Amino acid sequence: MPTKYTVTLTTLGTSSVIVLPKPVIDGFNLGKGQRLELIARDDGIFIPLTEQEPQAKVDDQSDIT
Repeated sequence: MPTKYTVTLTTLGTSSVIVLPKPVIDGFNLGKGQRLELIARDDGIFIPLTEQEPQAKVDDQSDIT
């Protein structure tokens, strides 16, 4: 069943950023640095996603003691 979220468009340096809700990130197993395809059409912006395997932590040393 489709779920509707309201997202925020913000800036980071000279780029624009769309913040995705955590349930979307978790539900599609998205990870930092992962590239997504964005399709702009006359009737809207679409990011086609399918469920993916969990992303391995890459260069994340936050859990090293």
